[in-house]
Amino acid sequence: MNHRFLKLVLLGLAVSAPAIPAAIAAPGDSRAPKKLMQRWSADAPDPGAGLPGWSSKAPDIHVHQPRMQSPIPVAEIDLLRRRAMVAFDALMQQPSLRDVRGTSVQADINISVVPTIDGVRLVGAIFSLRAKSVIEGNADTVPRDGRYITTSEEAAVLNVFLNPYDMMARRQVQAEGVEDGSLQVRTGSAYGLYVADTLPDYDPDSEYAWGPRPLAMQLQNDRSWYQPGSAGVHPLLVHMSSYSQENDDLRSDRLNPERPAARLAAAMFMTDWEEVRRRMKAVR
Repeated sequence: MNHRFLKLVLLGLAVSAPAIPAAIAAPGDSRAPKKLMQRWSADAPDPGAGLPGWSSKAPDIHVHQPRMQSPIPVAEIDLLRRRAMVAFDALMQQPSLRDVRGTSVQADINISVVPTIDGVRLVGAIFSLRAKSVIEGNADTVPRDGRYITTSEEAAVLNVFLNPYDMMARRQVQAEGVEDGSLQVRTGSAYGLYVADTLPDYDPDSEYAWGPRPLAMQLQNDRSWYQPGSAGVHPLLVHMSSYSQENDDLRSDRLNPERPAARLAAAMFMTDWEEVRRRMKAVR
């Protein structure tokens, strides 16, 4: 199937994308920085200072078809896209990402065949929000749809992995605890959490409480997100990161709550990911 035809198919399918009318509120995460949450958890928090920032009305969709293997079927692409849209709708309804000021937010969905250590064919999808500072007076600050984006700024990134095999197999992921049905994880100072039908064993009192590699070996055979009826646990990993100093400042609650990274972190902490995952599973 050529890329032009695939693009037309996806544009037609995008019309029927499900919408979530209200934010999905989280039960809470004990790691959430208190000052950050106080800033964004009010009933109607002020959107912040600065120029009104541009935000994606819908994610851009990027399908990376393999060159030497059979293509990813359109039905699998569409199911992953519609399920990722549930995360987009939930996050963009959170107070820190509504009517953003001083920050722009770009949304993307990337779908590709993920190389695995054992050579298993696995299709993965990553939904991403990339948040950048909008700097008034900067030569690279340009209008877009009546709002603004500073194109040269570096972005903080929130990723939602529909099957985080690659993260677990290739990154130094550490566990921090289990709370409200989620495994709290980190990469360095960057926050993350893992939710699934069944969580991996985690014993905080053990010398080797948890390691990501055994989970990766299981996830390379998990097709539950894109092949209905397949065995699997519908694994979801949410991960938010900026450059290392901002990650450290966020973890110590020193980061300005209106910084792009802080806005993404607040949205991550204020979203009920188990409910998001339940709604994703309900998409057929």
